[in-house]
Amino acid sequence: MSARGILLGTVETAKLPALLAATGPHAKPGLLYGPSGPGNLGGPPAEQRMYPPLRSAEEAARIWQVSEELTGTAFVAAT
Repeated sequence: MSARGILLGTVETAKLPALLAATGPHAKPGLLYGPSGPGNLGGPPAEQRMYPPLRSAEEAARIWQVSEELTGTAFVAAT
């Protein structure tokens, strides 16, 4: 719970969706995992609806490119 009484995730739980996606035995490629609580702000990790820009191959490619530019890292895309 945040200082304002809002149910939010913590620093410790923020990593859980990424860990589930990367190592979960039932995790499926190409899906988005995030918190499953109200407003997706906290709670255990679960499959989430893909954000609209990521549903378009062109938009997803653009976001991928911007991510690489902002982080200075070349990410290898899954095939």
